[in-house]
Amino acid sequence: MNEKKSKFVAILLFLILALASLLVVFFLFSKQIFKFSIPNNADSNNIEEHFCTADAKQCPDGSYVSRQQDNNCQFALCSGEENVVINDLLDTSSTLDNLDWQEFISHNGVHFFAPKEISSFSFVRLNEWPPEIDYGISETSASCDTNPDGLPKGTVVKNIGNKVYCVNTSSEGASGSIYYTYVYSTITSEQRYASVSFVAQFPQCLNYDSPEKEDCLTEEQNFNLDKVVDDIIESMAEPAL
Repeated sequence: MNEKKSKFVAILLFLILALASLLVVFFLFSKQIFKFSIPNNADSNNIEEHFCTADAKQCPDGSYVSRQQDNNCQFALCSGEENVVINDLLDTSSTLDNLDWQEFISHNGVHFFAPKEISSFSFVRLNEWPPEIDYGISETSASCDTNPDGLPKGTVVKNIGNKVYCVNTSSEGASGSIYYTYVYSTITSEQRYASVSFVAQFPQCLNYDSPEKEDCLTEEQNFNLDKVVDDIIESMAEPAL
């Protein structure tokens, strides 16, 4: 009789322990399940809808990419680019403060001042510097000044200094680099047509190893000679008669 009672007690204890174990397991898993299934009202109230600007970035192959709303409004990757993180973006203007400016004379006798050279860049190279210029009376106004909706491919309108510029950019690839031709044109306050054009050589940054690759991408993405071009045009003067 005592032996049967002992077996019964043992079975009862086993069942109690098994039930307790199942309850513990259920409790732990239910917390995880309800953690993902029950929305947090406090968090949902803090969600703010945001919109990206509608500007675009030109890729080395001439195509354009827009900003991505699901990527903090960063530009989408160009074809062949890797998703690299670029910090401490280069401010091009800060590297162009101490340039050696000198006077030049164009092929048609126009005097202008321009930097003797621009060696502030580590990767981008300027070809055929000083730039080519054009200056004189024009019967036509800057087309992009009055008709921004009909701009040709690669052309944008920029406000630089106190002038409106029509900036055209074209590109071609050769010898592992992309050569960009920039043409800035505007109408000056003296109602003179003025333009500055130059060629910049962009290397294929993806051919470099880190950290040079990231530095190269940073420099190319922030390449900007707007202020230099505006100062060149401000210095233009027609030859004395």
